[in-house]
Amino acid sequence: MTDRFQLPRSTPEAQGISSRTVQKWVSLLDELEHPHGFMLSRHGTVIAEGWWTPYGPEVPHQLFSLSKSFLSVAVGWAIREGRLGLEDRVCGFFPEEKPRHSQERFAQMTVRHLLTMSSGHSEDVAGQLRYAASGDYFRAFFDSTLDYDPGTRFVYNSVASYMLSAILNRVTGETLVDYLNPRLLHPLNIQNAFWESCPRGIAFGGWGLYLTTGEVACFAEAIRAKGLWEGREVIPTEYLELATSWQIDNSMNENPDWKLGYGFHFWRGQHQSFRGDGAFGQYALVVPEAGLVLAMNSGMANMQSVLTLVWEVLLPGLHNEALPGDPEALRELSASTASLALPIAGPCAAQMHEARERVAYQMAENSAGVRRVALAFSGEACSVTLETATESETFRAGYGKNFFGVETLFYQRPRKVACSAAWKSPTHLQVICHYYETPFCVTFDFQLHGAELTFVSQSSLQFGTTDWEPLKGTRLL
Repeated sequence: MTDRFQLPRSTPEAQGISSRTVQKWVSLLDELEHPHGFMLSRHGTVIAEGWWTPYGPEVPHQLFSLSKSFLSVAVGWAIREGRLGLEDRVCGFFPEEKPRHSQERFAQMTVRHLLTMSSGHSEDVAGQLRYAASGDYFRAFFDSTLDYDPGTRFVYNSVASYMLSAILNRVTGETLVDYLNPRLLHPLNIQNAFWESCPRGIAFGGWGLYLTTGEVACFAEAIRAKGLWEGREVIPTEYLELATSWQIDNSMNENPDWKLGYGFHFWRGQHQSFRGDGAFGQYALVVPEAGLVLAMNSGMANMQSVLTLVWEVLLPGLHNEALPGDPEALRELSASTASLALPIAGPCAAQMHEARERVAYQMAENSAGVRRVALAFSGEACSVTLETATESETFRAGYGKNFFGVETLFYQRPRKVACSAAWKSPTHLQVICHYYETPFCVTFDFQLHGAELTFVSQSSLQFGTTDWEPLKGTRLL
């Protein structure tokens, strides 16, 4: 059987691993913080897959730095087609830009240095690009300082990826998605890839790509097959061998699977594995010697935990030959993967302390810019309205169940959200929002005390703080 992702299915036993071993692995995944979805395959055949509701197989997921590996493939194609070379100097692609500092080091920087995260920076300067005046990312890059000679030190730096994307834009005249569509994406039946871009319309490259778990699985399988897909070369084979090989030392990192070498926007890992990965647990993991591939999305602070479970549970259970069928264990595994779900708000400890249909509050001045909060109630759900000086957003949350909607407040792109609610006490309303195209879950706690409202937000994950300042409001008559 195949689906639109063109990957065949079989039982785990047919591929040399027991359903009970896979079930143990899934159960341990379920105990981790916020797994979202996975597809596990061996020898090109999917042996298990599952998604934690509200995540699902048809919903694209934010990939963060897993985007870099797709960017790397685009570079490989540009090299194959003679559009650029690994030793080409970066400044040569931008003759109009003059570095403000470290001119000699900028003059040495090559495409290879960008691919290996050895541009000469001492830190990731992506934040400087995001806040560049008038969105001039080029100027922010060439205004930065290089503390090392290019090629001498690994420092993970997403701005290197952005500059590769900009170079590709210049030499191809196309966006990254348009360039990759006929070479990689469309052959894999990835038809609607979305990649966020800068004000100039250049894909961020190092982040910003959205794909489904199945689409990532196809990408990982093409990598395992040394760039081939259904007999067609979708990744230049000679480039892929370099890209997934050790290119630079990164042993200064702490986690076991982040210190075993870095390729061209691919990480080397334990057991001769390699992978693309992104913040909070987005993986395209390939273990060639075992014939094993894992595509996974999640919202985890501890990214090592997923890989450790692969090494400690799955790999020891692999056999070179097919195993006898185990229908009972397979039924248990299928039932388990079909019932995966993330927590929702509940149970209700109490009902509202007084009958009301709607209350609204004028908020004290706050850094979030929220001016008014309104809460409306019905028998099965509550509605939350947040207003700023220029925008207003309303979302509904079901009591003990998810209500689905789209949220745009505070974000440039509409985000799908699943919201549930529960009264934790007569004065404490809790709303949990899973933004199920992203790794993020936000919990809102509303404390209603007479005419006063305290509104606290907490994110499951964030690049900065996960707790925001409490907002205070006074009830409007």
